Amino acid sequence: MKNNTVKDLLMLGALAGVAYYVARYYRQKKQKNREARESLHFQLF
Repeated sequence: MKNNTVKDLLMLGALAGVAYYVARYYRQKKQKNREARESLHFQLF
């Protein structure tokens, strides 16, 4: 039973880490897209 709890905690930690990295990557990507769009906008006008 104790071993199972440790495994569950490890799984939760892994999922949390993956979710954190995905969220951070997505936010950086959105930021880059916004910057690219703004520079494009400045080039056009």
